[in-house]
Amino acid sequence: MRKGSTGGSTACRSGRRQLLVLAPNWLGDVVMATPLLALLRRAFCEDLIAVGIREYAAGLLERCPLIDGMVTWPRGWGVRRVAARLRGERPGKAWDAAFVLPPSFPSALIARISGARRRIGYGRGVRRMLLTDVPAPDEGRARHLSESYARLAEPLGAGTESVPAPSIVPPYDWRERVERSGLSGRYAVLAAGASYGPAKVWPSSSYAVLARLLIGEGFGTVVLLGSAGERDALEVIVREAGGGIVNLAGRIDVAGLAAVLRGAGAAVGNDSGPVHIAAAMGVPTVALFGSTSPAWTAPRGPRAAVVSSGAGCSPCFKRVCPEGTTRCLTELSPDVVLDAVRETIRGYTG
Repeated sequence: MRKGSTGGSTACRSGRRQLLVLAPNWLGDVVMATPLLALLRRAFCEDLIAVGIREYAAGLLERCPLIDGMVTWPRGWGVRRVAARLRGERPGKAWDAAFVLPPSFPSALIARISGARRRIGYGRGVRRMLLTDVPAPDEGRARHLSESYARLAEPLGAGTESVPAPSIVPPYDWRERVERSGLSGRYAVLAAGASYGPAKVWPSSSYAVLARLLIGEGFGTVVLLGSAGERDALEVIVREAGGGIVNLAGRIDVAGLAAVLRGAGAAVGNDSGPVHIAAAMGVPTVALFGSTSPAWTAPRGPRAAVVSSGAGCSPCFKRVCPEGTTRCLTELSPDVVLDAVRETIRGYTG
């Protein structure tokens, strides 16, 4: 399948309805959008379903059996360039419907300029004027985000009574990718970064203690994952934890990230993309929640668990702690997290 294209599948299904899903920008949100894709495929099995997504995140859906193709674009592209690419996939014919998952005004404008006949999404104010179908929003973030995304299928008549769990298919060569990353044997992953902001981040000292505890539990290696911008910060964990730590932050792409997570015996991390990816592949996963709400964005999977301190100020949904203490996370003990890891890995054979 070619970058920036639906791989020719538009032509082979030219007489059928053409549906476009504009994917979210955050990796974890892309994972939580997969139940919507499953509902659309179940309800409209003969129609073409394409995903519009930024190039950096496209690796998550390269093997997704629920879609016929992807339209991708690089970071930094403006509204008109993205809309032109989407229009170019349907020469002479508009998309029948576009599901607009990002909550921003530009994303709704992209759908409008792309020429999609129906534009389905949540919205208020000016954004609402760009959409043709606007379901009532879920107030207070009480409903899980994957279920909110799934509700966008209702205007086309798809049933949402039974919403499937998120699902990610790892790269076909994930074992080879793990080996190329220098990993072998049993390893655990710590996703110790969070692009959203420091109010989501468990302290480095706590991660260092947990790393030593995991090595004591029989994991030969503990792997740190994060973005290139987080690499130096994660080196603090490497220094404090001692031997057996590998820092891959910024060294692998999204497909490589999925591969390393798939090969892990356990994954622990802040409320961020990697814990959603791991959980959706069935890997034993423990997510640490502080400023955000597990009712809204907990990772979902057969071996996923959530740990939080229960601080009264949580969730505040702030990027930076208003109190300057992040006590919702500093009060969370590594021993408690280790107990959760033990529970999730019980009986797991990978």
